[in-house]
Amino acid sequence: MTRVLITGAGGFCGRHLTHYLTAQGVEVHPFSLISSDTQQRLALGTVDVATFSSIIQAARPHYVFHLAGVAVSDNPAVFYLVNSAYAATLLRALEITGYQECPVLLVGTAAEYGGVSAEQLPISEECQPLPYNDYGVSKLAQTLLGLAAARYGRPVVVARPFNIIGPEMPSHLVLQSFASQIVRIIRGEIPPILRVGNLESARDFIDVEEVVQIYWKLIQTPPAYGEVVNVCSGVPVKIRAALDTLLAMAGVHIDVQVDPVRLKAIDVPVHYGSRLKLQQLIGETESVPLMLSLERIFAAMLQG
Repeated sequence: MTRVLITGAGGFCGRHLTHYLTAQGVEVHPFSLISSDTQQRLALGTVDVATFSSIIQAARPHYVFHLAGVAVSDNPAVFYLVNSAYAATLLRALEITGYQECPVLLVGTAAEYGGVSAEQLPISEECQPLPYNDYGVSKLAQTLLGLAAARYGRPVVVARPFNIIGPEMPSHLVLQSFASQIVRIIRGEIPPILRVGNLESARDFIDVEEVVQIYWKLIQTPPAYGEVVNVCSGVPVKIRAALDTLLAMAGVHIDVQVDPVRLKAIDVPVHYGSRLKLQQLIGETESVPLMLSLERIFAAMLQG
């Protein structure tokens, strides 16, 4: 049976990837910094080479998905510990345990690109990364670590996802924030006022179910090793359009108000990726329509 090790298995994508691979008959060995009855839990700062080595030796993986990451923190050091140092530690542990030939998929982020001009759209992997926050910078450092390992012949691919959406996505993401507020309004927990940031920006949304299928195909595609690959829909969607769809699903009158606190100091007007390289490597994947994604998100919030 094929065995895989997934770090960050307790996170949004990690849970979906674990479920998907298990359904494919894969033996999944989850590792997470998040408490769970079925996963190991370690405090931040305690994951060293010895720890990763013991996890690798126990899992004996054929593939490793490194999904562990932090997108929000008040402590800048946490970004670099989790998003950069853990990748370096994992790669070193694979080497000293004799698993240096085991394919690894590192998960980066479209935030590595930073601000882009209209002329650079859609964003291809050739676009020079210019991240403007600790999240993007720390993830770019991880990307560079992975590419450096690949230059020594290690089978490492860097997936660079855009805006991943789906049920139970993190609360700091804009569509989850909208859905959460709308459900609370429906339940009468808060007044019928939806507080929002900039609704005119456009983003590239891709459903988590498609993402995990792409990850599985990429890690099994040797031509992808040593490459950065955008994981995106290739379609820009205005935040306002997505919100209007959620409001229509709610079926109640809600007053939408801009909250200055939710406005970002840097907010790129339009940000979406090119799927060309992805399609060249793994072919077409079955896309989940945005409407269906939003319906699933909304339904999950109502049930929660």
